[in-house]
Amino acid sequence: MENNKGGSQTGTTMPTPPQTGLGIKATWVEYTSPDGRTYYFNRGTRETRWEKPDELKSPQERDSVWKEYAKDGRPYWYNTETKKSSWTRPDSVVARGAQDTMQSPSTEQTPRPTGQRQSTPLEPVSAPTSDSRSPAAPVIRQLSDRSDHPPAQRPGRSRPPIPPPGALEAQKTTRREYKTTEEAEKAFIGMLSRHKVGGEWTWEQALRAVVNDGDYRSLKTLAERKKAFQKYASATREIEREQRKKEQEQRRIEFYALLDTLPISEHTRFRKIKHLAADQPAFTAVSTDSERKRLFDAYMDENLQKLDDERRQLRNQRIKEATEFLGNVSIGAKWDDTRKQLLEKFDDKMMPILRTDESQRVPMDTLYYFVRDKDKIDPEAGLSMLDLMEVFERAVSDAERRETKKRHKQRDAVFHRERQNREAFRQLLKEHSAQFTPSSTWTEFYPLIKQDARFLAMLGQSGSSPLELFWDEIELLSDEYYRHRKRLESAMRDHEFTMQTDTPLDDVCAFAKNHCDVPEKCIDYIYKQLIIKSLRKKEEEQERALRHHRRLLDDFKYALYHLDPPIEPDSEWENEKQRISCLPEFKAINDEKECREIFLLVVERQKERALHKRRRDSDARKRSRSPAAIDSAGGRRTRRRASEAENVPDNQQPCSSDLEEGEMIG
Repeated sequence: MENNKGGSQTGTTMPTPPQTGLGIKATWVEYTSPDGRTYYFNRGTRETRWEKPDELKSPQERDSVWKEYAKDGRPYWYNTETKKSSWTRPDSVVARGAQDTMQSPSTEQTPRPTGQRQSTPLEPVSAPTSDSRSPAAPVIRQLSDRSDHPPAQRPGRSRPPIPPPGALEAQKTTRREYKTTEEAEKAFIGMLSRHKVGGEWTWEQALRAVVNDGDYRSLKTLAERKKAFQKYASATREIEREQRKKEQEQRRIEFYALLDTLPISEHTRFRKIKHLAADQPAFTAVSTDSERKRLFDAYMDENLQKLDDERRQLRNQRIKEATEFLGNVSIGAKWDDTRKQLLEKFDDKMMPILRTDESQRVPMDTLYYFVRDKDKIDPEAGLSMLDLMEVFERAVSDAERRETKKRHKQRDAVFHRERQNREAFRQLLKEHSAQFTPSSTWTEFYPLIKQDARFLAMLGQSGSSPLELFWDEIELLSDEYYRHRKRLESAMRDHEFTMQTDTPLDDVCAFAKNHCDVPEKCIDYIYKQLIIKSLRKKEEEQERALRHHRRLLDDFKYALYHLDPPIEPDSEWENEKQRISCLPEFKAINDEKECREIFLLVVERQKERALHKRRRDSDARKRSRSPAAIDSAGGRRTRRRASEAENVPDNQQPCSSDLEEGEMIG
């Protein structure tokens, strides 16, 4: 806010109260700036100011020490005596206004100009302080964090704006009052619509257009006006967006209709279209070349996709017909023969370049236009030789698949028949199962079935043979007999029945009948198995006793070898009997005859050892007296003497006495 009297700018501080212009008789009118602030214009002097002139103040306002001012469109009061400022209306001002009203109740109040602020108390931002040097200090401290300072505080704005022409008449209109906020907001939005405010306008732009409208003040606060403006702008932008979409869609439809009238093939480029349709209204209706190229590319993509789908559908249909034609081809069919048949059958469905009819043959480089040539022959539509070859390969593969399936079916039939033959032979085995025992053999069973048809049907087929099925049956029978034998043995152990090798069959049958349920057909075989098991057990016990006796004999022999004094080669049993009978090993055997035999064996061994020792000593003496031994000893002595002579000095070497004739001792 700034004090415009004298034209000075106060910057960001609240202005001090202006001096009353005494002697100036002029007409002041209240206006609102584009940013929503209230200012006053003098029609005579053409002066503008932010503060309320004294001419517009009531007698109570002039006589009161409290002066009313405005900050960003918000009123505050300044005390000229105490130099304090307050956002709330002082009590003295409120009381004086009520007293004046009571004194002149019939006096008609002069209506304030349109847009003049009502003198209703407002809630303060903060309580003013008494130690401020100027009345603006509290306001500055409370509003220092606001980023939207009023234009009066910006550099270069020292005076309020001069009202535009016609504003005085607009100010004379009476502001309409609305009962609810919704109605006021609706009126405000209607005002924006009347002034044709766009969705992309800013608040400042809209404010310049509608500030002098009577419905501008239908909403009380600036925040409500901005909120309603944002709501209106959002709705307007959405409407404008939909309108632009409709216009763009209409331009696209007209552009596509233009392209349909031009000779366009699948190889046409945008520069050709630009040359052909440069003066067409539908072409120039699109503003930029980039947008035209985008529409052209979309048109080409759509038509090329449609053309590819038509060609693919036609090709698939003709391939299906060719596949049905080769439905019964054999595995050994040749491509050369089949190719001739296919060309004769599908000549009119081949690609135009491959047709034999000259009237239907079309070169591959012929341009095919989307719309103009729609009823003509497409040079790329139809079957190629590669398509026919693929159809032939698939037909041969299908034939191989059918043949393989047929072979599998035949193999399954053979397998099923062989399985039935095996089941019939198993039934034959069950019919003769009463004659089987776990010890039965194929040689015993073969004469019984050699003429049976079920046995003859099994001959020569794959899978299990009759002999293998027979042994399977014997194995199952052995398992059954084994389970019954185990049950009988368990019962014998529980009732302390001992099975001996001479136990009669009748005793076993009676025991089995009384204590366990064993079939009679199994008793005979189980009895034989128990007898065999008893014999084997008896043999094992005998073998165990024999091994124990042999260990005792070995212990006795070991004890004889280690007697002290030892047994001599000439020892006699009668002489050594008393000493030997005291050995624990002798007592363990308790058989003098066997012990004597062991003693004789030990004596015989001692004799052999003595004889071997005498022979060894004799051989050693003989070897020491032999010439070879002597020469060996002499050689060792000679070598020892030569070694000693090598160590003797030359002047001490002995001289030989055997001199040759004429030889002198030097």
